[in-house]
Amino acid sequence: MGFFDQLFRKRRDAFLGNENRDWRTLVPQEVSRVPEGNIGRKRAVRSKLPTVLALMFFVGVAALVFWAIGSSTTDTPSSVALRSFKTDGFLAKGFVQKVVANGPQGFARDIRTIKADLESDNQVLTADVRRRSDGTLEVALRERVAVAKVAMTLGKGAAIVVRLVAADGQTFAGAGYPEQTIRNLPEIQDFRSIGSDDHMSIEGIEIAAPFLFAVRTNYPNLYKQWSALSLRDCFGAQEDAPGSNLRVLVRQGAQPLDRPALIEIVFSTANWRNELLMLNRMNIDEMLRRPSSAAPAYVLKLSIQNRTSSQPVPEPRLVPATSR
Repeated sequence: MGFFDQLFRKRRDAFLGNENRDWRTLVPQEVSRVPEGNIGRKRAVRSKLPTVLALMFFVGVAALVFWAIGSSTTDTPSSVALRSFKTDGFLAKGFVQKVVANGPQGFARDIRTIKADLESDNQVLTADVRRRSDGTLEVALRERVAVAKVAMTLGKGAAIVVRLVAADGQTFAGAGYPEQTIRNLPEIQDFRSIGSDDHMSIEGIEIAAPFLFAVRTNYPNLYKQWSALSLRDCFGAQEDAPGSNLRVLVRQGAQPLDRPALIEIVFSTANWRNELLMLNRMNIDEMLRRPSSAAPAYVLKLSIQNRTSSQPVPEPRLVPATSR
């Protein structure tokens, strides 16, 4: 074969026509989309895993968005914005939520304004308000301590309203106080007052309230025996005036039945601290069991300043009780 014949002859690998354009027509193919066996099925599952994970991600994002929108419309501001609440008294978390939410901007207000609003209630002595970095609030309250109660009617035929009296003389509603606790408080009686609710002012309470607080703190056993405190003879700011007294009524159920009862103790408004010390050292039970104690009930007078007469009388002394 010549040189030119080899150069220009048809080669076997040359293009033979359109029917030979696809190599698959030349080589028979048997391709299985899912290879047989466990390895093949695992490879098929892994090939679809990215698509499934992407779909799950977008579904989760959509669910989170819908939940956020729903919670913003259904959750109350109190459940979202008040992170922690503490108090040394009886007020509940709902009190703080209500006070703060009632403001024009709710929990978004300046914390000094929130503090002032909380302390505007007479039951709150001080309020510590702090805002966290996430915008939520931490509130800690210090409440006034009730040492007595006052009962009054706001009008003819109206129901009796009971307010509590704090150690500084402020009156408050006593939200959250247990009924038994209120029942055991001494009652302020025979008082003269002006105003109402948190603006109520009682004549002589600036003496009576510290007096009761001192007894509650230093002489708790005496305090438990007292049922009421009468301000009938208390002249308020004129504590040195002759006859200005604090008259304490003693609970009858706490006394023995085999001796005369002590129904009242009279303190002077000017010297009650020293008189409390004197009373704590006295043996009242022994004094009431003396043969000379023939009356059914007695009043204990602790200071000569309790008398309006200038005639000297030794005191303390027991005086037979008379009706008012």
